[in-house]
Amino acid sequence: MWTFLTQLLIVLVLLGFFLVSCQNVMHIVKGSLQFVLRHLHRELDKELGESEGLGDDEEAVSTRVVRRRVIVKGNEIQPIPGEQVTEEQFTDEQGNIVTKKDHTSTPNH
Repeated sequence: MWTFLTQLLIVLVLLGFFLVSCQNVMHIVKGSLQFVLRHLHRELDKELGESEGLGDDEEAVSTRVVRRRVIVKGNEIQPIPGEQVTEEQFTDEQGNIVTKKDHTSTPNH
């Protein structure tokens, strides 16, 4: 009887040590994963040109110009109504040059 109780007590103590060890391993894995994710996030921010100096309520604004060229045979062109384009350039509060284009279609008479 005493042997059984002694073995049961030893098993419970070992089980407790095992659970604490598992908890410590999970804590180490969680910390390592957070470190890797933070590092990747910083590298992506650098790659995208986002500054670390920005606060949480500020955001970086970037623009990308996309140009498309369409090649069409002469007999496939549809009649295009007249179009007027006005272009205005100005400097915003941050010192960026901004170009504003206004497309106005005019009906054919």
